[in-house]
Amino acid sequence: MGKDRSFDLKRKDLRMITAAAQVILLPAAVFMLFVSNRSVPFMMDDIWYSTNLETGEKLGSLTDILVSQKWHYINWGGRSWTHGFLQLSLMSGELCADIINTLMTILLVLEMYIFAGMLRPEKAPAGKGKGRGVLCGGALCLGLLITCCPNFMMSMLWQAGCANYVYSSVWILAFMMVYIRAVDDAAGDLPFAKLFIVPLGIITGWSTENMGPASFVLAFLVMAHTFHKNRKDRRLIWMAEGAVSSFAGSVICILAPGNFVRKDESLEDLSLSLSDRIIQMFRGAGEYLFPALLVLSVSYLVYRRSTQSGKINAKTALVLFTALLSYGAMIASPHYPDRAAFGTCALIEICAVSLISGAADENGSTLKETAAVLLLCSSMFVMYSVISL
Repeated sequence: MGKDRSFDLKRKDLRMITAAAQVILLPAAVFMLFVSNRSVPFMMDDIWYSTNLETGEKLGSLTDILVSQKWHYINWGGRSWTHGFLQLSLMSGELCADIINTLMTILLVLEMYIFAGMLRPEKAPAGKGKGRGVLCGGALCLGLLITCCPNFMMSMLWQAGCANYVYSSVWILAFMMVYIRAVDDAAGDLPFAKLFIVPLGIITGWSTENMGPASFVLAFLVMAHTFHKNRKDRRLIWMAEGAVSSFAGSVICILAPGNFVRKDESLEDLSLSLSDRIIQMFRGAGEYLFPALLVLSVSYLVYRRSTQSGKINAKTALVLFTALLSYGAMIASPHYPDRAAFGTCALIEICAVSLISGAADENGSTLKETAAVLLLCSSMFVMYSVISL
């Protein structure tokens, strides 16, 4: 009995230490994130998007942005929605843009934490320790997002990259969360889901060429699952509306005339054979996804060792399948930059957080708290490396 009590006390002490470390490290990490944003000025594509793309004049109003995106859609690419937000942030100035980037990253981290909670087979008990759970989960998600980012500087600090991947991930995850929540019959629909699902679906599909179609597949599979269980389920109406709207958004994005204009200027990349593209995809998986996949593998091994069944539930499997689709969709692209894997990594990281949380809840360990502290430290090292450049 004495040994057991001593062990419990030591575990309690460790939990208190890790909780105190999170209270210190999490605000410090957010501050360093802002400083990292400040260290990267507007550059490369930012300079071009800071102008009215049709006239070449500096952006001065919302009308300039609308005119620019009309020109962009016809002559360069289909991400009009995302690049509209990019131009809006560029027009606000560097300081304001850095503040927006930091806030959007925090919002994305919060979504990842909530998403990971939805994937767990049993919800954590409410009440006691709820605040500590949010703190720890947020620290875990922020640490993973930065540490496992395929290209932290170009995906999260470069203004064009941040708008394309961080901003778009915010509404893409929001769309997916509506459907993942619907898998659980005991959980009610999100408030006003019927009202916002159509515009959210269009925005999601219109965001990026790989995450948009993957989001549609997730919505379609959840709708098919609900239809199979109960054909008279009233939720099928808004599920169908969301799926169709996300598909429509993807069509608008991918079939933009500007994409074909741009394709004609990339004949050398288009000459890649199918086998070359497959090799390129596998090479990219090793270079871009390796940290996230490593964390996921370790998380699964710990989860399997800590739980009785060790099985991944259907919701987690569905999200992992969506991540696979979002990566595989890029085989149709002649060029796959590392930052394009940002959304795929975010989905993998969400599953890893869910498994770590499930393993920690099962045996009452301090695994989640310790992992959060370690990942926060590693993320701060990544940010320091960028700041010191």
